[in-house]
Amino acid sequence: MPVSNGPAAFLLQESDLTQHDIHLAMIFLALIAGALVLQAVGVLVASAIAARMMMRARNLVCILDAKAGPVLDQTTTILHQTQGILADLTPKLRSVSENADHISATVRTKVEDLSVMVTELNETMREINGRTQAQVKRVDGIVSDALDATEEISKTVQQGIKGPVKQIAGLIAGVQAAVKTLVERSPFGSRR
Repeated sequence: MPVSNGPAAFLLQESDLTQHDIHLAMIFLALIAGALVLQAVGVLVASAIAARMMMRARNLVCILDAKAGPVLDQTTTILHQTQGILADLTPKLRSVSENADHISATVRTKVEDLSVMVTELNETMREINGRTQAQVKRVDGIVSDALDATEEISKTVQQGIKGPVKQIAGLIAGVQAAVKTLVERSPFGSRR
């Protein structure tokens, strides 16, 4: 029989191997065969577990797709609508921004004009207030002078009237006394 290479040639060769060496080689080959069988069983078990996990993962993906699909569709629809709204609003927002800038500039200008006008009005009011105070002092002086003059005139008039009135009252009292005396001395006065 021809000698071939490899383990078969080792086993089939008749050499000075002893029976004991053959027996050890058979045990070693049996161990190797057992390890290979265990390895094959492990690979089969791992394949079965992996297949089962893949089925579960597939089921989870199907459930997730069934539940998340409508949400994703709605999200996509909302995204498209939002993009449309943003496209519509962008020119309007630009216009509002430009108008706000214009209004801000106009208000700033008007506030500056108003500030100048208020400053001028304050100066005018101060000037009017100063003139008014001067006129009030002048009128107060005139009124005080008039009151003083009126008081003096009143005293003068009173003295001018009191003297003649006293004289007239004295004259009337004298005439009254004379008439009374005449009446008492007259024949008409004795009848009584």
